[in-house]
Amino acid sequence: MFLLALAGFLTSADAQELTPDGKFIPGPTPGPNSSDAKPALKNSQGMPMMEIPGTPVYLAAWETRVSDFRQFVEESGYLWKNTPFFPQTDTHPVVNVSLRDAMMFCAWLTQREQASGLLTRMQSYRLPTQREWDAAVGLAIGRSPQPTPQERERDTEAFPWGMEWPPPQGSGNFNSLEISGKNDGFSYTAPVGSFGTSPEGLADLAGNVWEWTWDQPPGGETNLQPSGALRGGSWMYFRKESLLSAYQYKVPGETRSPSIGFRYVLEDRPRMAAFLAQMEKSKAEIARQRRSELMDGPQVTEDEVQKMREKMERRSADVLMPAPKSERVPLPDVASLKPAQAGQPYTNTLGMSLRPLGAGGRVFIGEHEVRVQDYEAGSKPWRNRPNFPVSEIHPVVNVSWEEANQFCEWLTGKDRAAKLIPEGARYRLPTDAEWSHAAGLEVDPGATPAERHLANKTDFPWGREAVPPKMSANLDTARMSGYQDIYTYTAPVGSFSPNSLHVYDLAGNVSEWCSDEWPGASGEKVVRGSSWLSFSPDTLLSSARQHLPANAAKANVGFRVVLEMP
Repeated sequence: MFLLALAGFLTSADAQELTPDGKFIPGPTPGPNSSDAKPALKNSQGMPMMEIPGTPVYLAAWETRVSDFRQFVEESGYLWKNTPFFPQTDTHPVVNVSLRDAMMFCAWLTQREQASGLLTRMQSYRLPTQREWDAAVGLAIGRSPQPTPQERERDTEAFPWGMEWPPPQGSGNFNSLEISGKNDGFSYTAPVGSFGTSPEGLADLAGNVWEWTWDQPPGGETNLQPSGALRGGSWMYFRKESLLSAYQYKVPGETRSPSIGFRYVLEDRPRMAAFLAQMEKSKAEIARQRRSELMDGPQVTEDEVQKMREKMERRSADVLMPAPKSERVPLPDVASLKPAQAGQPYTNTLGMSLRPLGAGGRVFIGEHEVRVQDYEAGSKPWRNRPNFPVSEIHPVVNVSWEEANQFCEWLTGKDRAAKLIPEGARYRLPTDAEWSHAAGLEVDPGATPAERHLANKTDFPWGREAVPPKMSANLDTARMSGYQDIYTYTAPVGSFSPNSLHVYDLAGNVSEWCSDEWPGASGEKVVRGSSWLSFSPDTLLSSARQHLPANAAKANVGFRVVLEMP
């Protein structure tokens, strides 16, 4: 257990006042535009808590460390066994924590310090809100009651280290080799505070680990399956947009990943109430001043206002939306397409590529899983989107076996109408045997899918190595050792290497519906292939099968099509 100096919080000369029994007394409430934030205190775990301009809360200087979270687990008995596949010391940031894990830590630390008298009943630890994280990273939208259009525009272009891209050396722990070809010295997480701090003394606002933020839903209701927003990027990421200060990555609350951690804030309720009251007064005064300036200054035309609004909307769409930007692949010119011929690769009206499968070449299998843009082109709208971001070229998920078959019927009619396939041809789901053939599973003994399930214990879609080769599949690498990919959820189709038949993603990404019934389970259908949620060796085998009700829709299950010629 950490020992406290002065029977209370460790303080600097500028720290807030302490009562004789060691309790923390909030100092004067900082104004919304305050720029004199100072180190305030350290808590019982030795975590420095920093003042941030524009918010009354105190933010942890570092991400929560392995030692901090271990103390929580050991003292509370909380069930958590999610150590990452890479080594970490006590001073590294804890990872593989869900939103609930982080909230439970904050609740434990609050109760612990209230019980010991270090906090009052009006003070508590919690996760930062989006606005508080905005303030911490220096965005005007977080620090000012009413930021100007120019400030908002700058917010969309700023990084935690400034305005430069690529980041200067030493800016943080990213996938820097992919960004600039330079090594930042860390292959995975770095000990907290290994890089420079912000003017307010905050470390690792850029990179190292994504950090949970959470805003209480309106009305105070807590969703049974809440989602949170991750901020700051991590050691795995290299894309420019994910490292922008304003970038928000919205994910389900149950998500755990070796790139996700958290830091927390200390809130004092009376201080918060006073701040909010001052904020409203400041907003009113700023609005009054701006109205006066507009009356006295040059007139702004409606056309100029509209241009500025459109510019801001474009920038917001690029930066703040959690879903990837549009990556739709243009549809082919149907007049340029060749009709399907036995034994020859075929491209259909949606631009889907299919490969001949088996003797005779009259059965073709899709190179890729059916994409979002393919499914949305169909006659039935996609109403069950997942709660993680997907683009048009990601595999469609949350589609039932019945809906997959309806798509196949629609696509059959579309290609027949275009005179690309004859009347006797049809699209359908692959059979269990066809899927095995596509995966290169030459030894697949058994008379039924149930008998064939795990009958072959040696073959994986990538070969016979138990550990996948580099860039071979999108899997749940947070729970694997020796393999890593860069995706938290689904990946765009074709992001990994194809097999010898030029078929992609038979390992990982999404599991796939097949046409077969599962023996002994009325109404249940065969599902083949691992997914982004798979990690155990048995589930990765080419012979592994699952079965689900035909009306089931899962966020890790999609499908690919087969074209059968007469």
